[in-house]
Amino acid sequence: MKIVLIMLLCVDVCVAQKKLATVDLSTTVSYAAVDRPGDLYVIMTNGEAIKLDKDGKNIGKKKFNTLPTIFDPKDGTRAFAYYRKLQAIESIAPDLSDGDFSPLHPEFAVNAWLVCPSKNELWILDSADFSLKKTKEKGTAIAYESMLGKTNATYMREYLNFLFMLDPKGIHILNNLGKEIRVIDASVIDFGFLGEEIYYVSNASLQLVDLYTTEKRQIALPHNAQFAFLTDDRMILVEGKKIEFFQFAP
Repeated sequence: MKIVLIMLLCVDVCVAQKKLATVDLSTTVSYAAVDRPGDLYVIMTNGEAIKLDKDGKNIGKKKFNTLPTIFDPKDGTRAFAYYRKLQAIESIAPDLSDGDFSPLHPEFAVNAWLVCPSKNELWILDSADFSLKKTKEKGTAIAYESMLGKTNATYMREYLNFLFMLDPKGIHILNNLGKEIRVIDASVIDFGFLGEEIYYVSNASLQLVDLYTTEKRQIALPHNAQFAFLTDDRMILVEGKKIEFFQFAP
């Protein structure tokens, strides 16, 4: 019985780490993300962006004149970008070919520090008073707001009706009214989602936490990486100017 268990474990590790493709870039990656279908978006430091399918095939490209403060590929239909310097948002086509650019309503925030999508609405973090606001009526009015207190948040994203806010101390999880529920104590630069789990890179492994039960598990990476993503059948590592696609079975 022990021999069988060891053999099965080896098979799982080998399947999860079988490399399928490598993509070399000409410029260093600034940010990367995956949409819900599993396609990868990479934004480079020079503003060039590409969209790759799960096998590393290029299926879209774009040139950002200004790097987005927040980029969220969402469900793969229309990606979202927020530009702090411009106080503006953009809805981007699936192949990145064009986008609908619009200024943020100035009455929503004195200084919108972070803005992220919520279905047809927006979450807005105003650094003038550290208030968190959610819009209504397709982003034309404020539904409600809460006071967070001073924060050094660098990123936020909605998932499964939770709002996730990243700062140097960890990942803050808020409910759909903007009230903090708990904090994942982890000093990270990014996080992702797989089903009902949130995951982040730590010490050459992915740490996964169930959003409802808080149960934890980890998955070893082939090597450490700046960004790491899991989909239904892929593990994707992004580091510097290289992207690697591995077969993966959750």
